[in-house]
Amino acid sequence: MSTALHVPSLRPVLPHDLGVEVVERKGLGHPDTLADAIAELASIRYSDYCLREFGAILHHNLDKVAVLGGRARFGDTDGTYDRPVRVIFGGRISASFAGRPIPVREILQAAAAEQLRRALPGFETMTWQVQHETTDSSKFDHWFAPRGLEDLPERPTAFSNDTAFLVGTAHRTTAETVALLAEAWFRERPWAGSDIKALVIRTGHALDITVCVPAVAGHLSTSAQFQEVVDDAARSLTDQLLLRLPGPVRVTCNTRNSTVGPLSGQYFTLSGSAIDYGEDGLVGRGNARSGLITPGQQSGNEALFGKNPAYHVGKVGGWLVDEASRALAEKTGRPCRIAVMWRNGSPYPEPASLDITTPDPGPGHEGLVREVLHRTDWISDLVDHQRYLPRILPVSQLLADLDPAPAS
Repeated sequence: MSTALHVPSLRPVLPHDLGVEVVERKGLGHPDTLADAIAELASIRYSDYCLREFGAILHHNLDKVAVLGGRARFGDTDGTYDRPVRVIFGGRISASFAGRPIPVREILQAAAAEQLRRALPGFETMTWQVQHETTDSSKFDHWFAPRGLEDLPERPTAFSNDTAFLVGTAHRTTAETVALLAEAWFRERPWAGSDIKALVIRTGHALDITVCVPAVAGHLSTSAQFQEVVDDAARSLTDQLLLRLPGPVRVTCNTRNSTVGPLSGQYFTLSGSAIDYGEDGLVGRGNARSGLITPGQQSGNEALFGKNPAYHVGKVGGWLVDEASRALAEKTGRPCRIAVMWRNGSPYPEPASLDITTPDPGPGHEGLVREVLHRTDWISDLVDHQRYLPRILPVSQLLADLDPAPAS
């Protein structure tokens, strides 16, 4: 007598459906986020220059930036650097067009200074320097030294420059919004640095939020005072979340801190970041395009920061899947995930594979997504609007995103 094995039908799972969801956010001053943002802003400023001077973005890939930590010597409430922070630009970039030199070093260094100033509340106290290690190496003679616009083959029709898998998701989950909010909430405090890390674990409706937040020199004088202001901010964040969310909420901060001893023994900084302690940052080791680390979204590991916005699949493909998922989520009112694979050399409207995950599959979903994949208007969003430059969203916006929907 044989026994039939019954296998229940399974539908694709989105993070919204998981019993346990984990989300991480590396804040704006985290060394890895600093590297991502410097690379991205350098690409944006270089692209601005090329569009203004030549009418097209020249070939470049600035996604090989390293931020190497310095060494600060701390007193009880302040300190000085005896080893500078170093920003190292790697990657490849066109340094001329039709024989006309481009001030690459000046553009990149200005971008690094602009982003460090934006991201670090103690920027003026820093000692830092820039090291240039970019090259123009290529198997094509004029790829990074174009004689004219005819040496930019992507201009008539952009195509994928590599084989890559990109995932776009919408809308944000509650845990994702809370991770962004945790950084923004603490960053509003005048004493807080910007190297804030938040880890959110959602188990059912329960949220367990762990935050690591530094103090910046000049605002606090004792370790007990530091503990007091951190605890006060954690309590007020908890109160705001309990007003908006159904489950229990716990916020835990600076788990290694002690109120015993000098302030300099806690997470105390000059710049606002652990780069003061020699911590290093590299492009691609931190947040994804969403500004978050979200293992439940089943995304790939393609980092876009600093890549060429004219055609690079890591950036253009990422923008296309993000726009497609946003459009589908807006149409259906439900979360979705769009996963696309492009092969090297394929036009963007012709992916090798397309997978759509949504709670309510519909006959028009694929047509909507493929319509988005035909769009060619990404440069304005990527360069002019700085779509993927790391930033902190306003607390008011994030709280509004968590507000319960009004009863119909």
